[in-house]
Amino acid sequence: MSDVQCVIGGKLVSGDRRGEVRNPASTADIVGTFPMLGAADVDAAVAAATAALPGWSATPAVERARLLAEAGPVLTGLDLIPSLVAEQGKVYWEAFAEVAFYDMAINLYQPMAQALDEGELLVDDESGRVRLTRRPVGVVAAFTAWNWPFALSAGKVVPALIAGNTVVLKPSPVDPLSTLRAMAALAELLPPGVVNVVTGDDETVSARLMAHPLVRMTTFTGGTGAGRYAAEAAAPSFKRTVLELGGNDAALVLDDAVIDRTLCQRLTQAAFVTSGQVCIALKRVYAPADKVAELAEGMAAVLDETCVVGNGLDDGITMGPVTTERQRDRVAGLIAAAAEAGGSVRPCGRLAADPSAGYFLQPHLVTGLDEKHPVVAEEQFGPVLPIQPYDTLDEGVRLVNNTDCGLTASVWTADESRGFEVAERLEAGAAFVNIHGLFAVNPLAPMGGIKTSGLGREYGLLGLQAYTEPKVLSSWKSPMA
Repeated sequence: MSDVQCVIGGKLVSGDRRGEVRNPASTADIVGTFPMLGAADVDAAVAAATAALPGWSATPAVERARLLAEAGPVLTGLDLIPSLVAEQGKVYWEAFAEVAFYDMAINLYQPMAQALDEGELLVDDESGRVRLTRRPVGVVAAFTAWNWPFALSAGKVVPALIAGNTVVLKPSPVDPLSTLRAMAALAELLPPGVVNVVTGDDETVSARLMAHPLVRMTTFTGGTGAGRYAAEAAAPSFKRTVLELGGNDAALVLDDAVIDRTLCQRLTQAAFVTSGQVCIALKRVYAPADKVAELAEGMAAVLDETCVVGNGLDDGITMGPVTTERQRDRVAGLIAAAAEAGGSVRPCGRLAADPSAGYFLQPHLVTGLDEKHPVVAEEQFGPVLPIQPYDTLDEGVRLVNNTDCGLTASVWTADESRGFEVAERLEAGAAFVNIHGLFAVNPLAPMGGIKTSGLGREYGLLGLQAYTEPKVLSSWKSPMA
């Protein structure tokens, strides 16, 4: 069992109360405990970040990036993979990819650091000079979801720190253990107060941190409802906000797509990675009406052959449990409701664990539902996928766009040029062609949503610049003067 601490001002903080983390694959097992802090602890963390800000922001960005890069081997040496599997439920290879995310973030942002130090000369002529510089925003409050807890934390902390900000991180109380261990190790290698981590009830800790008057930026990954609360809390003090929220991401299979094993494998992988608990996972599939049955059979065949549900640390397991009891019950309810509504519900794969021991659900494919049914109209965030028909391309595009969300979408076709043309018509922050989900994301490209899927962008150059305030230095005078 891992009993971890928070970090405030370079010191470990245990708190007076402890929260428990249970293994979603074996709910009788307590994986570890973590501090349940209060509003006063949040104030202390923000004060520490505020005090550390002048020295850290005055450090050249290249030096900040170097310090963060040197921390990489230390974090790798923590051996976080088993604890990530135990507390979140994902399978081993997903945890391996998550732990590697810190180095990915360093490799992405470190080459951009020098440009932060140099600025950009916009005008240099007889009328004067105009230089664009980028200054840190200030104290950043970072909030992460429970599906990829360490990766999401690294994806926020690394660019925020390279940009010269100080950070107060609030991980989800569902599975904060690995993140707390990693951030405590990182904080030990940096000046006190540069990185602070607080945990506790969202109603107390998150609410105080979101509304704190000394916090200048909120970066949040999570559900749309909580994201709306974060935006409202930021409004009175005009905090900068970057919100990466939910998505009801759709795939549009065109009439020229070949329904073969490769297509079915890519669609199932896009839908069911991390048990379907990924914001950009595939949530809906639209196919020509005369190809729906063939596609459903092909995807079911792939899942039956390859998907084994169980404890992510066991050999041969390809999909872990759903992470929380609440989410398991919600998704199970959606599956039951689909059957009650007359949908064709197909359980797939094989369950290799005691279903009463953890939050296990086999992947389910569903056809024959109305567009207004919750399985289609809402983000399931679990292992159930509706496959819906369309008659014309215009109708297919309309159905894909018929949602309040707009995170990602994809087009599947034998003609890539046609795919890009159709992708332009899809209302999403990113539209992919013949790929979808985690394996479609290039970190050089900014990621974020439109509509209720969020504000701002993460990753890429825009993701780094999101943690800066542009400042113009100018001696330019108009020739008319």
